[in-house]
Amino acid sequence: MIEHRLHALAAVVIASMQTGLLAAQDANAPTGTILGMVYDSTTSSPLVEARVAVMGTSAIANTTGNGEFRLDGVPEGEHTVMFFHPRLGTLGVAGSTQQVVVRGESVSEAYLAIPSRETILTAWCSAETSLGDTSIGGIVTDALTSVPLPGARVVALGDRVGVMQRRQVVAEARTENSGEFMLCGLDAAADLSVTATFGTNATLPREIVRSGPHVLDLTIHISDPVTINGTVMDWATREPLAGAQVRLVGTNHDMLTDAEGRFGFAGIPPGKQTIQTDNLGYATRVDSLTVFSNEALGLEILLATEAIVLEPLVVTGRRRDRRILTTPGTRFSGLTEAQVDSILPRLFDFASLVRAARVPGVSVAETYMANGFGDPQMGVCIEMLRGRSGSNPNACNMVEVRINDGPVPDPSFFLHELNPQDIRSIQFITPLEAGLLYGDRGRNGVLLIYTR
Repeated sequence: MIEHRLHALAAVVIASMQTGLLAAQDANAPTGTILGMVYDSTTSSPLVEARVAVMGTSAIANTTGNGEFRLDGVPEGEHTVMFFHPRLGTLGVAGSTQQVVVRGESVSEAYLAIPSRETILTAWCSAETSLGDTSIGGIVTDALTSVPLPGARVVALGDRVGVMQRRQVVAEARTENSGEFMLCGLDAAADLSVTATFGTNATLPREIVRSGPHVLDLTIHISDPVTINGTVMDWATREPLAGAQVRLVGTNHDMLTDAEGRFGFAGIPPGKQTIQTDNLGYATRVDSLTVFSNEALGLEILLATEAIVLEPLVVTGRRRDRRILTTPGTRFSGLTEAQVDSILPRLFDFASLVRAARVPGVSVAETYMANGFGDPQMGVCIEMLRGRSGSNPNACNMVEVRINDGPVPDPSFFLHELNPQDIRSIQFITPLEAGLLYGDRGRNGVLLIYTR
């Protein structure tokens, strides 16, 4: 549908330009100017690089950095001003148009806009057959990183029922890859509230107190921030270096070391970070740092006066005993990128990819398991060395799953939906090794997944 709209809009612009060539043949006809602005109501900001055209003429212009445009040489008469921008296709809507009367040597004004999120929500929900007059839509993101969360479950709860006065679920939806969701046709008189769940984490209920469209963006805390502390020292003398610049590449975290060479960053998302260290008279050093949880303390970054090969810094922080453990060299168990590429044409799900790895002690099973709401849902159980309980065949000693070095909540259901075509490589870490690296979370072993 979106592609059809894009083609339709492009056709209108082309037709306008062709018609404009005919109108422009009368070089002596009086013309005027149209000034205006294009505004994106969904982001509350001007729309940059929008293509603005006057239908039936050759007047075309692009909006500037502040959303303004200028159309010169517009023939006298009443015209329709319209615009096109890729964001219209992303939202699946059409931009506004405006009728403008142009008189010779005059300046007219036109103000165009992408509809507001409430208007878009109302338009999308108008196709629903439900009788309710309330619609709810928005985006679900991670509270720490602001990354959209695809596949999050969003539910609308209605009137309280039963002895325990629990609210019943009146509508639910799953977020798209963009983190967006939409609930249509609800009855605001049903004492509505909305909550979102991703894995085992959930938002607090948000009450809906009136009817009509509601844009409701929700944030879920799926990970805790970490703290990174360390010291920058001279490689030869081991003396601390004051005033060295330390920054996390790709973030706004940047600071100079103090008189004792120390630095510290708080509120960092867990996972892989890149630290770049610079100091006058020393070669720049770049290190890879992986922090899984809690704190990374006591890092030592050594700078040399000339470029030398130094081992990359990879650490795991543990709050309990303040130790820093380096990753031990282990035999690779899994599938490399080349191996994955060679078997991808024969795969149909992630479970078959794991089975193809043929890692000793690893078992893979697809079975129904209880999700966060207690409902049975198909999932993937991956275990290392220990099988499922005989008394409860649905119990699963699931390995810890990490995708691109970040933890995955509710991995059984996540892996069931994971497309094997997106996988670059996988690696298993045994429970013994994983216990040293990840603490209690690694007691059943760890599966590392890296995407393309």
